Amino acid sequence: MSDVLQLAQSLAVAFRSLQMYTAAHPRSKDAVAAAYATLQLHLEERPRIQLVVSGARPFFNGEAQDDRSPHLAALVRQVTERGVSGFIVERGATLEEFTAFLEALGTRPPRVQELGGLESMLLAAGVKRIQITQVRYQVVLEGDEGEDAGRELNRAPSVQAPPLEDPLVKAIREALLFSLPMGPGPGAGSAEADELAFLQDFQPLHLGGLGALGAELGFGPDQPSADQVDTLGQVLSGLGPGTLLRLLAGLGTLPQDPAGLAIGAHGLAGGLLQQAVAGLLGLGADWGQLAGPVQGILDQLSDKDQVRGGLGDFLRGQGHDASKIGLLLRRVTWEDLSLEARLVKVLEDGCLFDLTLEERLAFLRELLDLGRIDDFVRVQELLLDALRQERLLRLQSAQTLAGIARWAHAPGLPPDIEGPLAEGLKANFPWEPDPPVHHWTTEALESLLRAHVKRGDLNQVISDVRELEGACAFLDHPQPWRQEAYDRLLEALRRPGALDEVVAHLHSMDRAHLASEVFPYLEFIGVPMVHHLMACLGQEEDRVKRGRLVEAIRQMGPAALPPILQALESPTWYLVRNALTLLTDIGDAGLLPAIAPLLRHPEPRVRRVAIRSLWRLCGPASEPHLIPRMKETDPGALEEVLFALGQLKSVASLPAIAEFAQDRRAMEKLRIKAIETLGAIGSPEAQAPLAELVRRRGFFTGTESSPVRLAAARALADLGTPGATSLLRSVLDAEPRGEFREALMGLIGLA
Repeated sequence: MSDVLQLAQSLAVAFRSLQMYTAAHPRSKDAVAAAYATLQLHLEERPRIQLVVSGARPFFNGEAQDDRSPHLAALVRQVTERGVSGFIVERGATLEEFTAFLEALGTRPPRVQELGGLESMLLAAGVKRIQITQVRYQVVLEGDEGEDAGRELNRAPSVQAPPLEDPLVKAIREALLFSLPMGPGPGAGSAEADELAFLQDFQPLHLGGLGALGAELGFGPDQPSADQVDTLGQVLSGLGPGTLLRLLAGLGTLPQDPAGLAIGAHGLAGGLLQQAVAGLLGLGADWGQLAGPVQGILDQLSDKDQVRGGLGDFLRGQGHDASKIGLLLRRVTWEDLSLEARLVKVLEDGCLFDLTLEERLAFLRELLDLGRIDDFVRVQELLLDALRQERLLRLQSAQTLAGIARWAHAPGLPPDIEGPLAEGLKANFPWEPDPPVHHWTTEALESLLRAHVKRGDLNQVISDVRELEGACAFLDHPQPWRQEAYDRLLEALRRPGALDEVVAHLHSMDRAHLASEVFPYLEFIGVPMVHHLMACLGQEEDRVKRGRLVEAIRQMGPAALPPILQALESPTWYLVRNALTLLTDIGDAGLLPAIAPLLRHPEPRVRRVAIRSLWRLCGPASEPHLIPRMKETDPGALEEVLFALGQLKSVASLPAIAEFAQDRRAMEKLRIKAIETLGAIGSPEAQAPLAELVRRRGFFTGTESSPVRLAAARALADLGTPGATSLLRSVLDAEPRGEFREALMGLIGLA
């Protein structure tokens, strides 16, 4: 991409951001900063840069540019529509000045006029290093600051006559006229009659013999210089309008050598065509006579859209009747019309619904891509108005609006477009009587709702859907397809792709937005959302993200139970474990049959959570399932069982716990845990097994280790019964001096 195209593209992005948002918006700031950075790269090599538009042709720093680029063409329109011919940016221009310049250049033309023009707007904003030019085309080079650099002209550059006093230009023009195969016309007799006579039997001039003239002007095989183009323009501008029109019609016959001559002539074609047509109209030419020659000339040009648009704009600026301008261009097909001409046909001639659906959408997309938001809104208003017209117009409008709504995803619709579009569609939804039309408006609403989901505007989705539901509820005669359409909208929001976008917001939003946006939307979607969250939970490997998913499901309360219970059958162990955790938070005792089988799950981590869930939800009813697990489970799960039985004060489990506590083959750590559980249960029935564990025994029977005896002593102290206290004292009396005796005295309170 060339430097000027890169600059034009960055300016187009900045203009569009400023139109869609305010200058203070982060997106606008980023776009303006990017364009400013591109500008600074150009200013590193020269003290200033200049863009000038001559006719419809842009010149950047004195070099003619290829104006087929949509971004460069948009910049040209941005400049010319505001009554100026270009601008100069000097090195040292600040970001603030650049921002003020972009805001001024992006202001709608009527508003620019109200504020006194662009120059006044920049002056009021304190911009000093960016200047507006309203002068004849000039080449700005480093050090070129001649006295005539800012001389103003009153007439448009495209019809500015050359200085006839220049003898070189005059001599070259005479040589040109002498070499052209003119021949007398049927209306000869005066200069004006000769010029008009060419229209009676219009024939293009054959220009194959102009190679010598090109060489005399210094043209070579490459792109001509700005001075060469300027001289050629002066020479050709001095021709009569009829001669000039015939010459333009013969551009395709120009010699290939020197190639620069053809390049320069094509570059001047737009302005010369404006001069020729205006001149012939001034001589009294008939509009219909000009249509054929003009069409033939445009067909030869690669930039015919820009040239045609420039011709229409120029003639309107000269005060000519718009209908006659349309007559001049009416032989042009829709594809061949410039954007400006198409706008006139749509907004003034009412041809919007004469176009095919593809043509309407292509036209609107071009407006959107070029940032012509105001024009887009005007066309969209025609479409929304058509939703209240007869059936065929409603159908055509609904199909077009559905196409527009798809752009809410990419490239995105600014609020000035999307807001009215959504309101118009919602207003049409409840009363539209025709199913085919209703199908397309529903599709459009679906696209907008999905776009809200993608952007994270989840509360807006809830509001829009409930508004549609409420509007339909007031109908006296509801139609079946209307309910089907409403169900279709809900179904679109429940599709995996839409749910994935919600999950992405769940992971990316801060907690404040989770509470205000995401969690209400999860409840709005309901059970399908839970199923999707559970599926994500089964696939997510990131621990933090799994935590967010669990939190989200928990927020949905009892409505989440069916999908959670279904997840208990998953082969993914951590999904089962997380499902059990969720059941613990939102379930009840009725879940015992679903949880109890998981006490035998092959994954130990699942078994531990199942034990915890069971006793917390089911209380004493879980005891018959927990007690047998003491002999059939792993150490980690056994600790969970012992803790659960202690919390439940399970007297029924005392024999099994006591048996385990006295089993010297078991791990001492687990035995101590069992002894502590006996104390936690707090039943006097635990005194006898605890006494066996705390007493000193004979040599053959063997006394328990100090940690086991001390745990048993603490458990007896926890019982707090008179018998337990008396037992501890008797053990103390029989205990020799040592650490265990001192610890025992501390428990009894004798230390």
